[in-house]
Amino acid sequence: MNHKRRDLLKFTALGLGVWATGLPAARAANATPRIRAIFETPMEEPFVTQLHVAMKRIASEKGLDYKYSESVKAADFPRVLRQWCEEGIELIVGDAYGTEQMCRRVASGYSGTAFTLGSAMGPTAPNVSTFYGQNYEAAYLAGMLAAGLSKSGKIGVVAGIAVPTTYGLLNAYRDGAKATRADIQLKVAYIGSMFDPPKAKEATIAMADMGVDVVFAERIGVIEAATERGMIAIGNMTDQSEINPQTVVSSAMWDPYPIIKASVEAVSSGTFAAQDYSVLENIANGVNYLASYKAFEDKVPAELKAAIEAKSKEIASGATKVAYDESETKSD
Repeated sequence: MNHKRRDLLKFTALGLGVWATGLPAARAANATPRIRAIFETPMEEPFVTQLHVAMKRIASEKGLDYKYSESVKAADFPRVLRQWCEEGIELIVGDAYGTEQMCRRVASGYSGTAFTLGSAMGPTAPNVSTFYGQNYEAAYLAGMLAAGLSKSGKIGVVAGIAVPTTYGLLNAYRDGAKATRADIQLKVAYIGSMFDPPKAKEATIAMADMGVDVVFAERIGVIEAATERGMIAIGNMTDQSEINPQTVVSSAMWDPYPIIKASVEAVSSGTFAAQDYSVLENIANGVNYLASYKAFEDKVPAELKAAIEAKSKEIASGATKVAYDESETKSD
């Protein structure tokens, strides 16, 4: 089982048991379900950005009513969710990593509303489906890119919280780098938060002082510092070349559109049931990929681009399996 982000605040859900059991309640087909999204962090957080983009896309394609709430404090989650459920909203999507108990308790009282949540605990019948927000296959490709572009032989990553799911991402990045250049050194820093741009910037500057010349921006705040110190950056989850196209060579993408599309279609057909959508989160389904090089198109060596493309196809076909290693990622 793949676990990107799953353990982030898993301790909040320990001992919760199962809130809703039994067979899914019968659901009426609704060609134009109303959809809502709830986010604990600001829209700038890449995970939230990508969910919002996917929601807007499906709403536009199918003419759906879509609204969202961002930067919602954990204590306010139940109120917002209950309000939407009382309105009869058909589908609610959100990031529940820090609010597991609250989200599932609300969901257990409103079986007529479908929930698709970024969650630490997996699906719960009858109406809570989950996904993890994992992009470690794309991170492997990002590691190949970083090692291939580094002149100093030192690459870095500034990450959020030091938990097994973060290690799974970072170790895949390391594996891709080592496969490309065996003597590459990886420097790792954790800022202890999912959203603290000043601290991420500070950690990036420290890496520059150590000689790191390519850095994986797992958190927001890295790219600004990389620009100041003349480093190359690789974005995470969303295409972060928009922050600075002269600094960001590519991004390890996570595009949850296939997950949102599957959820909406299940609600529309009246067949929504609790399931684990993380099975879609890979290169083969287009949820993971390495973003185009854009301003760096002519700066990335042709042989490196060819190697990355070949490896991406191998991963998609199943010929190559990217290891998901949850052991602690430490600096070389």
